Amino acid sequence: MEQNQQSQPPVFNPQGQIQPPAPQYQPRVTASPMMDPITAVKTCFKKYFDFKGRARRSEFWWFVLFVNVVSWCFSIAGMVLPAVGYVSMAFALAIMIPQFAVLCRRLHDTNHGSWWVVLLAILVLGYLVSFFLLVGSNYEMLVNSNNPQDMMGAAQDIANSVQSSSGIATIMMGCALGTFMLTIVLLIFCVLDSNWNENKYGPSPKYK
Repeated sequence: MEQNQQSQPPVFNPQGQIQPPAPQYQPRVTASPMMDPITAVKTCFKKYFDFKGRARRSEFWWFVLFVNVVSWCFSIAGMVLPAVGYVSMAFALAIMIPQFAVLCRRLHDTNHGSWWVVLLAILVLGYLVSFFLLVGSNYEMLVNSNNPQDMMGAAQDIANSVQSSSGIATIMMGCALGTFMLTIVLLIFCVLDSNWNENKYGPSPKYK
């Protein structure tokens, strides 16, 4: 028994376009509330030696503000009580490690490595060493002396040291310029938002 079969008309596709793939599913992420100043400072001191993991912007910048406010208070108090200068120096040394630690975690949060901080530390150390070799004890006399003749003599000694040690002076200027440029780069990294996904440094502290 014969059956009448009707052929299907061909699909007209004059441009030969390929159908776009179906959109992929994107997981929904939500941002947790911003860390308050007290919690941020406590967290940074709790993670005193923690150079791993990630730190969101609020944790980093609240701690930076805390360090600067305390340093300014010590500087103002040092104008009245010279002995406060030693306390200020001790505070600067004690706060150095958690500052570098939270900076490393902030860079991790934007998917950048800690080697940026290592490079910054090398440049700063190179500048300080070369500055000490060039200036030495003349800097204290130049800054703290009230005698104009002593100040002029210290300035002349510094100028002679720079002329006789041009190599060290070049290193000092190079380290100073490198520190300035690297600080700008790190500042840009630190104002970036957190990566919402998990990276090799851990899960996002902001986005869940």
